[in-house]
Amino acid sequence: MAPQRSLRSRLPWLLLALSLALNICFVGGVFWVRMEAGHGQMAPAERFERVAQQLSLDSNQRAAFDHFIRALRMRTRQMRETNQPLIAEAWGELGKAQPDDTAVTRLLTEAADNRRAFQVDTSRALRQFLAVLSNEQRARFVELARNREDRNVPPILRQLVP
Repeated sequence: MAPQRSLRSRLPWLLLALSLALNICFVGGVFWVRMEAGHGQMAPAERFERVAQQLSLDSNQRAAFDHFIRALRMRTRQMRETNQPLIAEAWGELGKAQPDDTAVTRLLTEAADNRRAFQVDTSRALRQFLAVLSNEQRARFVELARNREDRNVPPILRQLVP
């Protein structure tokens, strides 16, 4: 009976030590993730600046890049402002007991048409920017835009290249 009593008296201390070790590992993991995420997170303006630096743009190319970014931001904002009410209305209709399928289809089609217009306009602006780049710069830009894992590239640029 002595060994059982010894185990019973130590069990709470063992569980406490195990719990403490797990909590320390959890807190350390959270701290590590936050530190790692902090190094990779940049504001969109910083990401665009990094792309411009990686391309080694001259003054004319930089002006074309800035024009492209302004057009991209403006069209993104317009699309969001146009599509948010449509999507909200579609969700409202879908939330009804008897949703009007025709209305939902119309709203989603209109939102998709707005998205397509956005893609056409932004691809036009992209082509105008790419036209002023050298072959090497153009290849580098496409490589950056296609690299979906690079957190230093603005997500909006990654959406432009399939």
